Amino acid sequence: MVKPNNTLPSPDSQTTSQQKLPKQTIITALNNWACSANGMLAKMALKMGLASAISLIIAQWLQWEYPFYAVIAAIIVMSSTHGSTLALGIQRLIGTVIGAIGGAIFSATLGNNPWSLGISVFLTIFLANYWKFNEAAKLAGYVSAIVILTHNQSPWLYAWGRFLETLLGIGVALLVNNFVFPASAGSELRRCLSQTLVSLEQFYGLVVDGALTANYERPKAEAIKATIISSLQKGRGLWKEVRQGQTRESPEKQVNEAWEFLIRRIWEHILTMEHTVIVRQQDTFWQMLSPELTQLAQETRSAMLVLAHTVKSHKSHLSLPEIEVALTNATNQFNHLQGIQMQDYPIDELLRFFTFFYTMEEVGRKLQRMADTLSNS
Repeated sequence: MVKPNNTLPSPDSQTTSQQKLPKQTIITALNNWACSANGMLAKMALKMGLASAISLIIAQWLQWEYPFYAVIAAIIVMSSTHGSTLALGIQRLIGTVIGAIGGAIFSATLGNNPWSLGISVFLTIFLANYWKFNEAAKLAGYVSAIVILTHNQSPWLYAWGRFLETLLGIGVALLVNNFVFPASAGSELRRCLSQTLVSLEQFYGLVVDGALTANYERPKAEAIKATIISSLQKGRGLWKEVRQGQTRESPEKQVNEAWEFLIRRIWEHILTMEHTVIVRQQDTFWQMLSPELTQLAQETRSAMLVLAHTVKSHKSHLSLPEIEVALTNATNQFNHLQGIQMQDYPIDELLRFFTFFYTMEEVGRKLQRMADTLSNS
């Protein structure tokens, strides 16, 4: 007969378990905080602080006359990924070179006067933009002005010094970015896509509420639109880095490239919906489909938030059955309404409604397609 095991855990083992639990909780909390918005800001600030300190130490060790230029370069070019930091660094280096050379030439030929300053600033900014170095244009004009106003006695020596100091700051920023909290373009892209979807959900909600209530909060929408545009611009650079292989994700784990097209199309669709809301008048035809539009809007907004969480957390195998039900109900009701005598409604009102409804439907379809690409990855 087998005796029951009544052995109780020893006090020592209980103490060990109790010690492990708080430790694991603290580690989990720190990891969660590090991935949060405030955590990302803290890590970026730390990298900037380290890069600036190292740049200053090296520049002082080399006994350069203006070490703060290396510090400024290290701070300004620091970005979330290696690729974006390199791109900013190249732009800053080009701007410094154009400005320094332009300032040195005009300082040597025309001297230190308002005419020399104006011509130099104009030409350096114009040439930087003409050569497609748009991010470097203002810096080029700024550097050329400094050369003419304060260093006209030895412009070429000053220009060479600014080039070396800027190069040092960029190099230090790249090294720090690679070894301190390194972030791959793939992870940054996922965070960017998530934030874009969250902002799109907010914009979409304002537009639909404006359509159903005839009360559109346009100032609030403009602020959200500015955020979306900034996210899309950032995403464009991150997509480029991912294609260049600057990511630690394997190809099968990367976000499907169809997302770049789909998310931009959703943005364009919502802009179209917004236009119909802005130009609408005392439309009443909308009220016939109000329950179905409300349901579709709720499921669409929910799908955007689910996709935002899914892409950020590297999850896959996502399906959106609720949005399919809402699309089907809205389409069936819309087809039923087409049998009503529509001559009682102005043609422009019908066109506004049809444009809004079909575009709203396209947003839902695009979200379904995005979910499908995640499931197939």
